[in-house]
Amino acid sequence: MSTVLVVGGTGPTGYAIVRRLVAEGDKVTILHTGAHEVDFGTGGEDVEHVHTDPTSLAELKSALHGRSFDSAVSTSGRLRHVVTVLSGRIGRLVAVTGLPGYTAWKVPVGDPGQPMPLREDAKPPRPLGDLPGDRLSAGVQRGEALVAEAEARGAFTAAILRYTMVYGPYAYVPFEWYFVRRVLDGRRELALEGDGLMLPQRGYAENLAEAVLLTLTHPGAAGHTFNVGDEHVLSVAAIAATVAEALGHEFDVVPVPLAASPCGNPFALRQHTMFDLGALRALGYRDVVDVREATRRTARWMAEHPIGRGSPEERSLGDHCFDYDREDRVIEVYRKALQEVGG
Repeated sequence: MSTVLVVGGTGPTGYAIVRRLVAEGDKVTILHTGAHEVDFGTGGEDVEHVHTDPTSLAELKSALHGRSFDSAVSTSGRLRHVVTVLSGRIGRLVAVTGLPGYTAWKVPVGDPGQPMPLREDAKPPRPLGDLPGDRLSAGVQRGEALVAEAEARGAFTAAILRYTMVYGPYAYVPFEWYFVRRVLDGRRELALEGDGLMLPQRGYAENLAEAVLLTLTHPGAAGHTFNVGDEHVLSVAAIAATVAEALGHEFDVVPVPLAASPCGNPFALRQHTMFDLGALRALGYRDVVDVREATRRTARWMAEHPIGRGSPEERSLGDHCFDYDREDRVIEVYRKALQEVGG
């Protein structure tokens, strides 16, 4: 049995990670604010809760004063604070970062973007500036650099995992709700940008947890950065169809240009975001849940636990995601234009 600290622990992958660790007999401590508790299904006594603000260096130091662990997983908070507090007090750190580290997640108009699939050693296509997301990208890159520096001076061994769109129960940004709510609202027509052929890399919570547990113990993971996500990537159209099928529905898809995106589909990016998972697969990683089944499970869970209309969680998708009047107007104009040109 080993002792494991999970910074976070009640989010989409933290929940799955903790359940897996407990099932394997590890002694787990989760550090989180206490604002959102979840039922791990373990009886409760198997998981120690430390309630504090993981974004505060002072509070993190106080909460973990005098404590050490065999390993730790950082899924939330500020990575630089986690590195400062846990240096010399753990054996292995798995640090979760994400797609913003590539500065390719928001591609401006006219920018060709990066070659796909994205590799861990991909160089930023442009210097960081004032474009949307640049500040977040800079923060991710600084955090990863601090992990590498701490590992180089012998503070711990480490693996960095770059998440992408996380989906499943308790997801912070409920991307699939874009389609689930339309099903629940009885929407038949669905405007899809670019025929829905874009390929957004996603990661189901259970699959990401598998990657975390693998890199937490695998000797070959130390000192490396890994892309993490589902092995198979569904197109936006396939995600929409899979959600609809899971809920006994069918969409009448109307293709529209990306520039005419009526509702700001969160999956409608200016380029694909496929990850090269070769490094992770070389350690033995395989999805534990097939992507279509994972999408169906997520759709059913969301339908059973609907998100509050106009809630902060729903608004995280964008301000106009459910502007059905606007979507209908775009569909009408587009269909009229096609008729006029004989399309």
